[in-house]
Amino acid sequence: MKRKLSTVEHMIEGNLTCLVSVDGCLSMNRLRLALDRVQRKHPALRALVRRQNDGLYYEADTAGPIPLRSVEIESEEDGARERQAELTTAFAHYQPQLRVAWLRSVASNELLFTASHRICDGMSMLILVREVLKSLHRDDALRPYAPLTLHDIIGDARSEDLPRLQRVARIINAMVALIPGSHRPVENKELYREWGASPGLSTMLKHRCKLEKVSMHAALLTALDMALQATFGKRAPAWIESPFDGRRGERIPKIKSDMLFFSGGSFRIRTEQGDTGDFWGRARAMHKEVRLKIEQELIDIPGKYQFFEMIRTPSESKMRSIVRLHNFLRGRGRRRVFSFSNFGDIRVLDEDVPFELKDFRLFVHSFVVRLLGIFAYSLHGQLRFVYFGDEKCLSCAEVDALRGHFMAVLETCVEQRAQVPEPLGTFEVVAE
Repeated sequence: MKRKLSTVEHMIEGNLTCLVSVDGCLSMNRLRLALDRVQRKHPALRALVRRQNDGLYYEADTAGPIPLRSVEIESEEDGARERQAELTTAFAHYQPQLRVAWLRSVASNELLFTASHRICDGMSMLILVREVLKSLHRDDALRPYAPLTLHDIIGDARSEDLPRLQRVARIINAMVALIPGSHRPVENKELYREWGASPGLSTMLKHRCKLEKVSMHAALLTALDMALQATFGKRAPAWIESPFDGRRGERIPKIKSDMLFFSGGSFRIRTEQGDTGDFWGRARAMHKEVRLKIEQELIDIPGKYQFFEMIRTPSESKMRSIVRLHNFLRGRGRRRVFSFSNFGDIRVLDEDVPFELKDFRLFVHSFVVRLLGIFAYSLHGQLRFVYFGDEKCLSCAEVDALRGHFMAVLETCVEQRAQVPEPLGTFEVVAE
């Protein structure tokens, strides 16, 4: 079976790399068997991308085995080079859209899982990692499922605003047709900064969120909003975009809890809201707004994807020109949207596994747009944060200032006097 990539799939060209450090006995043979079992389950891992005159196509069940290689490393610098190479190397059209590297050293075993963003989002990476690690020590059956496409999500959506959307799409297509192409590649280079809250602060913040009946996600969004204002003032991004997990509770019924897909939904929060002096008052308002935003986004998703499919996919050369024009108009640091992804508590190992999870890290690279955002997750009870952004977006000094303001807000908020609020509904941690 062959199908053309959707407009969205064409335009989200990028890689996600997940580093998992484990303490225990691994073998190439078991890794190979585990990857083969996981590949048999997920249609996206069995398909290849092919180029034809009118764009890119998926060809189902044509991929060979998932690439697996073993690399002996002697230093952290060796590991960093391998991680960067995996992250920034595009997937060839004749290869599966996942590859794994085992970085072996005297001190640790690191597994690098790298996948194309066209087939999975961050939560999909967690699914892959969890299934591979589980298959290293257990032979439980993994049930295959039918390929999931954008049209499955759109379904029979019929927007009342369809005539207007069709007019807008025609205008966009006409404008794109006038844009000259560029043969000069877009060169994106991301800057990363990683830090964590102390175990004590992590525990206090979690406890305080429960006391205030506020999700951790809402509290972190509030802290990020305040930190952006303190760091950049009038130059602060106008919006924070936050992905959520459409698999949870069958929010998006077609995306089951163990399926790969490139997006589970996202919402946007306007920055600089409310009185900066009352953190928990703002957090409670944020908690309520997040719930309403997710509910509305779930209603809007089919129509949004339907509109995207009205947009003709720009050629690669035109896409380069569009990205360069966008970057020129924004300039350094002037980004309208800042991304914030919360993966919640990272649990990728079963209790009966013969090895221990020592570290978990996630990286992302775009071959198209300049990225700017923060990942948040909890590992072994400790909150951890990863800033990722193109080096032309923010300077190292600006990133350090943002980190300082962000952590200062978190440290201050747990010390504020508790005011138990009226119930706001069921408590829920919102993760990507």
